[in-house]
Amino acid sequence: MLNSVADVQGHKQTALTSLWKELVCPTCGCDFQPASDLSHSLLVCSACSEKFPIVDGIPRLLSRTHSGLSRGSNGVADCGRSLQLKTAESFSFEWTRFSEMYPEWEKNFWDYMFPHTPEFFRDKKVLDAGCGIGRHAYYAASCGAEVWAVDISDAVEVAARNTQGTGAHIIQADINHLPFQAGSFDLVYSMGVLHHLPDPERAFRHLLKFVKPGGEFRMFLYWAPEGQPLKRLLLKAVSASRTITVRMPHRLLYPLSHVAAFLVWTCFVWPYRLLKQIPMIAAMADLLPLRQYSRYPFRTCVNDQFDRLSAPLERRYSRAQVEQFLESGGLEEQQVLPNFGWVACGQKPIITHVAA
Repeated sequence: MLNSVADVQGHKQTALTSLWKELVCPTCGCDFQPASDLSHSLLVCSACSEKFPIVDGIPRLLSRTHSGLSRGSNGVADCGRSLQLKTAESFSFEWTRFSEMYPEWEKNFWDYMFPHTPEFFRDKKVLDAGCGIGRHAYYAASCGAEVWAVDISDAVEVAARNTQGTGAHIIQADINHLPFQAGSFDLVYSMGVLHHLPDPERAFRHLLKFVKPGGEFRMFLYWAPEGQPLKRLLLKAVSASRTITVRMPHRLLYPLSHVAAFLVWTCFVWPYRLLKQIPMIAAMADLLPLRQYSRYPFRTCVNDQFDRLSAPLERRYSRAQVEQFLESGGLEEQQVLPNFGWVACGQKPIITHVAA
């Protein structure tokens, strides 16, 4: 048991010292050199010699060559990097403003992980790709998983605070250029991330590389409304608004998101709660869009409105498109479940060699 400041510092120092053994260079994929810096503030690639700082105990593995935080110089690649930069800036602002860990996140986590139970996570090696404030990493690690949580934005600093004491490892890195060996993880999940990326399919295929044979990949994607005319109308209105809001300064959009959330609560959440109290018409309440916010604090709704109005890119998928996603990855035991979006998962095939 750690019972002094010195013990805590010693524990952190030991963890940092061993990082070079666990990670690989995101630029070239080679091993890091054994830690020689007495302050343990750098990871240095043994092949390309690129140096990566460790700041506040968090390895900052953003390659100058590949990262969206480093601008390119031409064409389509330049556009993708620019969008990735804007996305990282948006989420950095978002997650430093909406950093709260609510009790409601626990049920949210298990809804995303259904049908898994805490026993599933025990002794598993897990990758949280796009961890945000670390709320999913917190519950996975609390169940006994070895969690590596990655985000490209400054949200990693919030995630480190929110997962303190769970043993989760927080890394700042681009999920398109991860600092891990292929086939390292029993479970890779990415919740609410891929639909914000310039090339979701490419990111999906890249993440699959890190799943062990027999391991699981899981993701959450926004859904495209099918047979829901009111929801389609609302999304059209939001899409029209986004042509303006994605260009707004985040500090101005932040109070505007409170206004949007108030409208959501006034038009949908409060009517939903009222209708649920009237037995004769309670079933009608389930026809209302955005009723999911009745489960959460008001600031969760504000958070989601900011997310929706700020993120430079937002894609939505039908069930058939999500199923095609999984098919393209060659995953087995596929599941696509509705959860105010799509929770999709599948198992990476176990490759068996048949003797000639």
